[in-house]
Amino acid sequence: MRLKHLESALSSIQREFPNPDVTLEQYPSSPELAAAVVWTAFERGDVGPGRTVLDLGCGTGMLTAAAAVCESDHIWALDIDENALQVCQDNLQELELDHQVSFLLAKVKPVNVRAAKSSKGQKGSRKGGTSQRGANPKLESRSSTQDVRDQILADGDQDGIPLASDCVDTVLTNPPFGTKSNAGMDLRFLKTATRLAKRSVYSFHKTSTRDFLKKHIESVWNMSMTVVAEMEFDIPNTYQFHKQKNVNIQVDLIRIDL
Repeated sequence: MRLKHLESALSSIQREFPNPDVTLEQYPSSPELAAAVVWTAFERGDVGPGRTVLDLGCGTGMLTAAAAVCESDHIWALDIDENALQVCQDNLQELELDHQVSFLLAKVKPVNVRAAKSSKGQKGSRKGGTSQRGANPKLESRSSTQDVRDQILADGDQDGIPLASDCVDTVLTNPPFGTKSNAGMDLRFLKTATRLAKRSVYSFHKTSTRDFLKKHIESVWNMSMTVVAEMEFDIPNTYQFHKQKNVNIQVDLIRIDL
């Protein structure tokens, strides 16, 4: 099989979300991008014959389909959106590869840092904490990031996904970027992926977060992270607030070696 064969197969299926939800950061992946990601994993022996794969947050199933075309032994396709998961299943049936896939409706547990912030705030007030008037935005941002890290570590295996640890060889995921209302969800998805996989994790993240991710993964989680590709994620005009026809986001495809 060649990369062009993989791209061609993905070009024949539906990639758009039926009812895209901005709170879930649902954006369709192009056939070229999905093929490049899975082909990279295939060349490294992480996807394909003899391997089991989980697509965490599969959406309409572009990565799932690519893993199936690469003849992976079995793939789990997991998403919170029932409509998107149905499109994923329809796509695999269209390719006549649905026998290789199990479809699971499940939700990665949100990162709830409000309680942690409230607790810290109460402790601060008991100790005579400082006034909000003199708050430093940079310090507040660092504090919020630390709250996210602390919450994810405190939750441990309680990530909301009803699957055993080390249940597949490789996890593929295109997580929320973790901005605005989804603060911390990029880390949550990544930590969940490392729990479920026993060999490797492949994940997309904004290039601007590379240094933070690498430091956190290697110093806090004690795992090895490599940027295996630098890519452009094309975000089409999907929601009403979008003003441009499309925007290209610089992203890293990272691999975590387990």
